[in-house]
Amino acid sequence: MGETLVWLRWLQFMDLGLVFGAALTARLLGQRVDSPWGRRVLGLSCVLGLALGAGGFAFILARMAASTAADLDAELVSTMLTDTALGWAAIARGLFLTLALGVILWRRRNTPLLAVAVLGGLATACLAWGGHAAASMGFASLVRLGGDMAHLWAGLTWLGALLLFTALVWSSGADDRTALARLGRQLGGFALIGTVLVGVLVLSGFDNLLFLAPPGQWGVMAATPYGRLLLTKLGLFGAMFLLAGHNRFHLVPALERAIDPRARHRALAALRRSVTLETLLALGVIWCIAAAGTMDPMGAA
Repeated sequence: MGETLVWLRWLQFMDLGLVFGAALTARLLGQRVDSPWGRRVLGLSCVLGLALGAGGFAFILARMAASTAADLDAELVSTMLTDTALGWAAIARGLFLTLALGVILWRRRNTPLLAVAVLGGLATACLAWGGHAAASMGFASLVRLGGDMAHLWAGLTWLGALLLFTALVWSSGADDRTALARLGRQLGGFALIGTVLVGVLVLSGFDNLLFLAPPGQWGVMAATPYGRLLLTKLGLFGAMFLLAGHNRFHLVPALERAIDPRARHRALAALRRSVTLETLLALGVIWCIAAAGTMDPMGAA
């Protein structure tokens, strides 16, 4: 059951990376979603998010009740939905995703990405109540929840941007110089946004670490399954940061300088490999986050 819950959490993060992160990145870079394919991806992501939210909530209850999701009592589900912060967060997340789906269906042309991103961001914020921050009380709870929300927003924006850029680099042809020039501008335009995201991730992650354990206990935490997972996450994050810098300062300029067709093919192929690898690393980071939320930071899984 624990592994199933981790994968459900991972899929929820991935899904919101599209509904929130990709939509927000596209809006910030001035893109529009007029194609049926783009609207279909966003719409199906909203529907999938609703199903994943319901499944994730059921598995959390089953884990708490030492039961299976199929054997959950209807009264218990109703009580947890209406009498707990976790339940209200699940209801709110479903409402925000439903509204986002309604916006997409209502505006069949020129989908309002900002509205979808805002609703997706609110749905993302609701995930904070499914992590360790929800265990705090009083003012500390507000600070931790705020830090978790900031971490989720920044992380899923970066993930959404990578998913978007992966689609763009693989759909752009080396012979279409106009499309390549637009791709280069979009990747370059994300540089400042990416810098801000890294800063938010570092600060909010450090804030969360201080809440989990004082500096004197970090060595103890590093020996736990949670600590080893955290170190793995940091290693993957560092590799992503290096790849992002390589893309920004080497591969994108090389693509912009390429004049003859052979050079453009080589530059685009190198950029495709790098962006795809960065995206795969991001998927690993998200899996670490999904698994960490099911573990005791100072004890066993």
